[in-house]
Amino acid sequence: MRFIQLPLFIALLALSGCDNGGPTSDAKEERNPLVKQGQAYMEIKDWNQAEKAFKEAIENHPRMARPNLDLALIYHQYKPDYISSIFYYKRYLQLRPDSEKEEFINEQIEKVQLALAKAILTQSGAYRAIQERDQLRQENATLKKQLAASPKIATPIAPKKSVTQTIPKSASSPQTTHQIYTVVAGDNLTKIAKKFYNDGDYDAIYQANRDRMKHSGDLRIGQTLVIPNR
Repeated sequence: MRFIQLPLFIALLALSGCDNGGPTSDAKEERNPLVKQGQAYMEIKDWNQAEKAFKEAIENHPRMARPNLDLALIYHQYKPDYISSIFYYKRYLQLRPDSEKEEFINEQIEKVQLALAKAILTQSGAYRAIQERDQLRQENATLKKQLAASPKIATPIAPKKSVTQTIPKSASSPQTTHQIYTVVAGDNLTKIAKKFYNDGDYDAIYQANRDRMKHSGDLRIGQTLVIPNR
C-alpha cells in the first residue's frame, strides 16, 4: 500500500493549539516527554519508535488525548492498520468531544473506512470482479455508440429460385413426354381428349391420372391433369 506524504502530520501539528480543552489541550499534552519523543520520531519517519512512544504515553496517562491522534495517523498513513486507525481517531474524539479538529478527524475516519472496505474487497476477489464488470459495461456502451454511428448497410435480398414442378408419370403409360392441363367448368375427359388428340378417346388421359382420379368422371375445376402424348 502506498504511503501518503507528511502534510497530514504537519496539518495536525498546526491544529494542535486550537482546542479549548483547558489544561488537557493538545498543546499542553505535546509537552509530555513521551509525546515529544514520538513526534520527533515521526519527523524522521521512524514509525515503529514513534508508535512505541505514543503507546507508552497512553499507558502512563490513559486520559491523554493527543497520542491517540498520532497513533491514528500512523496506522492510517504509514503502517496501514485501518481498524486500529479508526479506533484511535474515535478515541481521540471521545476524550476531546469539543475539539475544533472534529470535522477534520471525521473526514479522516471516512477515508480510512473507504480504504478498509477496498482492502476487504480486494482480498476477497470481489473488487477485481467489480472492476471487470464495470470495464465490460464501458466496453459495451462504447460498442453500442460505434454501431449507432456506423452507416447502415442494406442486406442483399437473395434472388428467388425458380421451382420446377415434377409431375409423376403413370406407371402404365408408355409415353415419356406429356403436357399439363387445368380443368375448367364444363370439362369432361371426352372434351379434354378432343382438345389434345382430336378424338374422344380419353383412356390414355385417364390411365395417366389414376393416382388422382377415383373414376373417369372424377374431375374438379382447377384440378391439373397429365396429358400424355400419343
